[in-house]
Amino acid sequence: MAQNHLFTKEQIRTANLINLIEFAKSQGYVLENGGRRAYHAMQSGGLYFFKDSNRYFHFSSNTHGGTIDFAMHFCRMTFKEAVAYLLELELPQKVVASSTKERGQLILPDKAPNYRRVEWYLTQVRGIAPEIVSLLMHEKKLYQQDKTGNCVFVGYDQGVARYCSIRGTTPNKPFKQDREYSDKSYPFHLCRYPDSKRIYVCESPIDAMSRATIAKINGQDWEASHYISLGCLSDQALERFLERNPIKEIVLCLDNDANATYSNDSPAPNWGQEAASKYARKYLDLGYSTIKETPNNKDVNEDLYKLRFFETIQHHETINNEHVEQ
Repeated sequence: MAQNHLFTKEQIRTANLINLIEFAKSQGYVLENGGRRAYHAMQSGGLYFFKDSNRYFHFSSNTHGGTIDFAMHFCRMTFKEAVAYLLELELPQKVVASSTKERGQLILPDKAPNYRRVEWYLTQVRGIAPEIVSLLMHEKKLYQQDKTGNCVFVGYDQGVARYCSIRGTTPNKPFKQDREYSDKSYPFHLCRYPDSKRIYVCESPIDAMSRATIAKINGQDWEASHYISLGCLSDQALERFLERNPIKEIVLCLDNDANATYSNDSPAPNWGQEAASKYARKYLDLGYSTIKETPNNKDVNEDLYKLRFFETIQHHETINNEHVEQ
């Protein structure tokens, strides 16, 4: 079938009816039970396939869709290439060239002339220590996107930007996006002393910054550890980091998804803690000391928020007591 051929609605519908789960298996994805109505693709950043609807959802990139969408996003096909491949069940030569091409170049968003909104959002809304925000800005791992005011988090490979995660700064209007051509195997990394032997592993950059802030509030030496974010539930960023750094102790601070549900409101697994348990066993077998540090709330930043709340209450109580004594 010619690649420039315009497909009919019926042809597109037929392509989308092809079994997505079987197609994913044919592309090398290893599936495990993800609940009563879903399969989970192992080490995929939260990629789930739903049995009843023939659709997928990917937590890491916040994308979803049917079989054609999956072929486009995960096999790097154009729409025409995806439909042609699914209908003919044979990959045309042009599709081979497209799907096996090298990763494109990551282009970082434009920087704003100042970082005031990002600084306000992270310190006042998220509770991150100003010292930590300032350090990351100085190291160019954090800045404010021009025009939008979004937070931009950057992961590097020996000074070259390889990963970029964008986070909105408007409270109650969440926005998360990975920049095109981001490579999640290069983590967002917070560290003052490179020779540190302990690493805290979180899902998001904000959680990594939050864990360092919690250590600071508790009077611990937050600078004595590394903090990285996976950007998802895959451990590829941790694997790459360990190849280059002499770490002895791994502390897994992944989300506590105890109340997670599927789109139909049926209970879902505690994905974060299941991943934490799996990685704790994996890296223990590889000779590392591993600790699973489960957040008391949904994630590390929510723990920090609650800690800041009680810290404020205690401060006011101290002031009131001083007034009473006077």
